[in-house]
Amino acid sequence: MLETFTIILTVLIFALVFVRAYTRITDRIRLIRALDVITQLRSLIGNLQRHRGLSVGYLNGNLRVEPLIIELRQKIDLGIVNLDKDDVFNKQSRWLSFIDHWPRLEKNGFSLTIAESFTQHTSLIENLLRLMEVAADDWKKTHKLPREILDLQCIWKELPMAVEFIGQARSIGIAVASSGEITNMDKNKLKYLEQKIQEYSMTSFSLLAGLSNEESKRLIVEARNACKILTGTIKQELIQPTDINIDGDSYFTMASNTMESMNSLLDNEIKRIKAYT
Repeated sequence: MLETFTIILTVLIFALVFVRAYTRITDRIRLIRALDVITQLRSLIGNLQRHRGLSVGYLNGNLRVEPLIIELRQKIDLGIVNLDKDDVFNKQSRWLSFIDHWPRLEKNGFSLTIAESFTQHTSLIENLLRLMEVAADDWKKTHKLPREILDLQCIWKELPMAVEFIGQARSIGIAVASSGEITNMDKNKLKYLEQKIQEYSMTSFSLLAGLSNEESKRLIVEARNACKILTGTIKQELIQPTDINIDGDSYFTMASNTMESMNSLLDNEIKRIKAYT
């Protein structure tokens, strides 16, 4: 009887150890999958944002950017193929909507109006930003992560949204700089975007500062300085003056570098999370 009890107890212990080990493994797999999806989404969003900006330039008459647009389309198509391989992600309704819409924009992109192009690009990007939140919620379910990592919600909410507002301001600013004129509608849009860039970026910097390592601190300083220069330029060169004299290429480069600084910060935080797996 005692031997039977001992055998049963031993089996139960081994079963418990196995279940815990299996749970840790599956949690880690789910986390890595979610982080990979977030990283790929970040890259796809970045390419779409750049495609939107270059498309505005093309539709404004800058035909020199056509080869860059075609190259970006190839990168976007490849990014879609890679994300579509994920059996969980590719069933999301927003993703299905995205892969239905993008080919039509790709086909008609050179014949749209500037307003149509901006609206369609922005709609696609907003879809992907919502999908990033869905993917992030997946890894939040892994409770083995340190509390400070689980608290970094800004890396899939405020930080990507700040980048998107910069991207929108880049596209509108290029159109304004190219024409040398600004309508009241564009001025109001830029005022709104300048405020949102400040709001979302400062929220992100504040949340990350208390949880940062040395590399994070360096990237926060760089991103904060870039955002400050960009928002100052939007105010002083696009919103306030009567005559618009800012060079469109210089503005595009400035806004693009600011987005890159923010994305470098985002990528670094994802790497930090991966280091805990």
